[in-house]
Amino acid sequence: MGVRDPRDNSRTERGKTFSLVKKHTLPPNDQGGWIAETREFLESSAYRTLSMNGRRALDRLKIEHIGHGRTRNGKLIVTHDQFISYDVTPEYVGDALDELAFKGLLKVTRGRAGNGTAHPNVFRLTFDGDSEGAPATNEWRRFTDEDAKRWVETVREQRKLQRAGVGRKSKSSLRSPEARPLRVPEIRIAAGAR
Repeated sequence: MGVRDPRDNSRTERGKTFSLVKKHTLPPNDQGGWIAETREFLESSAYRTLSMNGRRALDRLKIEHIGHGRTRNGKLIVTHDQFISYDVTPEYVGDALDELAFKGLLKVTRGRAGNGTAHPNVFRLTFDGDSEGAPATNEWRRFTDEDAKRWVETVREQRKLQRAGVGRKSKSSLRSPEARPLRVPEIRIAAGAR
């Protein structure tokens, strides 16, 4: 190899121009968008310990985020049917979202439904800046392997029980499936009326 001139900044050590290297290492601008994931994020306990449904739900949220040009984080809306169409198991959509929230990858503002109007859940990915210009909160960094063990052993079941109780009315005495037994005076009146 020839002697390299230290003042010549047009080439790298291998002889390729820097602009050519930069061209092939930048995110693509012709493929519909992109999102950066750091090595630290990919090696984190929060990401490594995701269940399959959790990973699919996260991917579906990233697709929605990219689809809006990464400008609507914190206002992302993905419906239950959209999660299912992305192969999240229907019975475990809530479980997957709880897992992402517990691991610090996602913030969920719970919606509600009633009287013919639906207010959907609104999502924010914590590893990217939000729609108001705030930087990423990176709450997933606080998640440890001990937290992963806790999630599997206890927290997952607790969240499942919480979800089961949300929006459910308690059974009233008026909705009792069994008729209450007749009192003795009511039986006599009914028998005497014949």
